[in-house]
Amino acid sequence: MTGFSRGPSPAPHRRSGAVWRAFGLAALALVIGAPAAHATGTLDCSIDDAAVSFAAQTAFSHGMGGSFNNFRAELEVKPAGKGAAPFGKLELDGEALVHHWFHGHEVRLHLYRDLPDPKAGAAELVIETRSRGKDAESFAGRYVLTLTTVDADGTEKTRTLKGRATCSAG
Repeated sequence: MTGFSRGPSPAPHRRSGAVWRAFGLAALALVIGAPAAHATGTLDCSIDDAAVSFAAQTAFSHGMGGSFNNFRAELEVKPAGKGAAPFGKLELDGEALVHHWFHGHEVRLHLYRDLPDPKAGAAELVIETRSRGKDAESFAGRYVLTLTTVDADGTEKTRTLKGRATCSAG
């Protein structure tokens, strides 16, 4: 022999490999056994009363600001009485959604849209809802719709409609 040792016995290396295999199996078991994270969901909101029909759908992400994706809505103001001209239907997209809040037990939407002819007026809709009891998927609340129209003579008129709104998340 020349005085060189062969180094540590191979047994500690085998033990170290066994520890890493056990650690890896434990980590895999945690990942497999963990419930799936809900990174995205859908949100539907609606209004259906004598004055207003509204339906909105969007996908949303949890966390990182809770962004809304592919927001689509349709707003229809029904005629206010015999002979009254309806405000009409408005198709709304993400550009009309000027503010939203979906956090905890609240869903809030703020939409604004000029009429196709901006000189004719605009519609502003605010929806504020809270979850019903412990069920965080169903929300109920109120809406305020402010309609601004401009007559042919340039006179601006404002009409405010209020009522109930609902939302559901899934």
